[in-house]
Amino acid sequence: MEQKSVLHQLLSAGLWVSGGVLLGRIAGFVREIAIASRFGVTGDADVVLFALTLPDFLISILLGGALAAALIPQYQHHSPKEKNALLVQSGAVVGLAFIVLALGLIAVADIVVAVFAPGFEGEAARTAESLLAIVLWLLPLTALAGVTTGFLQAQGHFAVPALGTLIFNLTLIAALWGVMDGPNGLVLFAGAMIVGGLLRLLSQVLCLPKFGLMQGTAPGWWIDKPLFLRYLQALSAGSLLLLLPVIARALASLEGPGGFASLNYATKLVDLPMGVGLGVFSVVLLPKLSECFAHGRDEEGVSLARNGMLGIFAISYTLILIFAWWGETLTEIVYGWGAMSEQDTHEIAFLAALGMALLPAQGATTLLAATANARKDTALALRSSLAGLAVFVPVAWLVSERLGLTGIVATLVLTYWVVMAYQSILLNQRHGIRLFDGALALDLLRIALVCPLALAPFALATTALESGPPGTLLFATLAGVTLLFASGAVIPRYREYLINRLRPRPDV
Repeated sequence: MEQKSVLHQLLSAGLWVSGGVLLGRIAGFVREIAIASRFGVTGDADVVLFALTLPDFLISILLGGALAAALIPQYQHHSPKEKNALLVQSGAVVGLAFIVLALGLIAVADIVVAVFAPGFEGEAARTAESLLAIVLWLLPLTALAGVTTGFLQAQGHFAVPALGTLIFNLTLIAALWGVMDGPNGLVLFAGAMIVGGLLRLLSQVLCLPKFGLMQGTAPGWWIDKPLFLRYLQALSAGSLLLLLPVIARALASLEGPGGFASLNYATKLVDLPMGVGLGVFSVVLLPKLSECFAHGRDEEGVSLARNGMLGIFAISYTLILIFAWWGETLTEIVYGWGAMSEQDTHEIAFLAALGMALLPAQGATTLLAATANARKDTALALRSSLAGLAVFVPVAWLVSERLGLTGIVATLVLTYWVVMAYQSILLNQRHGIRLFDGALALDLLRIALVCPLALAPFALATTALESGPPGTLLFATLAGVTLLFASGAVIPRYREYLINRLRPRPDV
């Protein structure tokens, strides 16, 4: 009964996180449409997009998921009063550090513009510098939101943090369609970014009294050295993996006109399921894993991690099969209009189908890192990320000369599988944790055999009915749901859970 309760809690949390991420991404897409509608392809559009993306890039590099990776395990090792004290302490230190960073970047705004937008000249450069003086204050606001996110997730509260991006994007959409007219439109847009950041932070702060905030012991005002070191290690590991697609696009730009764009379009198709579905497992499981390891329930923690790994591979395998069969049409639905030629769409579909092969490894690396982080071992992810970077750069450089974009994507796939394998070895050596045991291998084999059989009727129906893009999208969606259901049904313990959930309950 207790295991079913935990599974129900994790499923509920996963739905909140994935739903919040999906809504945030949809709102982000609407935001891009609003910007295009308002500014078109103009110098103002360049400045707006620069002001919008620079803080996000800096946060990804300087913050990412490192705060949660360092703080959540720390929270699980303390009493409720000590947790509250740590929240206040970490918020003060992180907030002050990012305020100093924002002030420093504002002081050298001209250099920042020259480095990140060297093509801006004259009025465009001056406008960008003035906007930076406003939008860079998003850094401390987002950093503080990262602290409160870690605290709330450690308490098992995922809903409000998951909606943070949606709140931010809705604020910008409202500004773009409501208060942008007049000579101060760009300044108002920058101000709306700050308002969006404040609302995102405020939505989380309002949840804190539920957990007895300010009833803790008096905090010190400097975070202990081991915690700070774990943050730096987690930050470095995440930043190194973020470099892989950046380097890949740089190499793609050497393939001639359109190379950069083709690779970017293909990787966006791969990034969507990673962000909305597979990355959810590490977010949801990290607090529970930290709690298990902190209280000596190692076997329960390892079991949860294995179940998470099984879910990652089931979803990834489903996506690989769907895109292998319907990838061409799905890519055409997304990109096959406007200036995109049929040949371009075909190349993007091929690259995306190849890139889907990295999803199991990419999802697994996040969960393996979360498992190590739950043991307060952020160095493990850093070492494996360094190994991945050491593999990717020389291999991609050599292979791209012969195979072009195909070689670059294939090297990305290889690199993530190498990182996953190295993480598994390190986790076993350093903590005696083997996630890939015989039982998991048998479950994966069951899924590998049943999914193609479940896909076959939908594939045959698509061919027989000669359905166009709408029909293909419908069949692909139905096939995805069926394959996921089949993956759960073929595993005995999940089959029992599904039967119990679907069985009619007698009236009380």
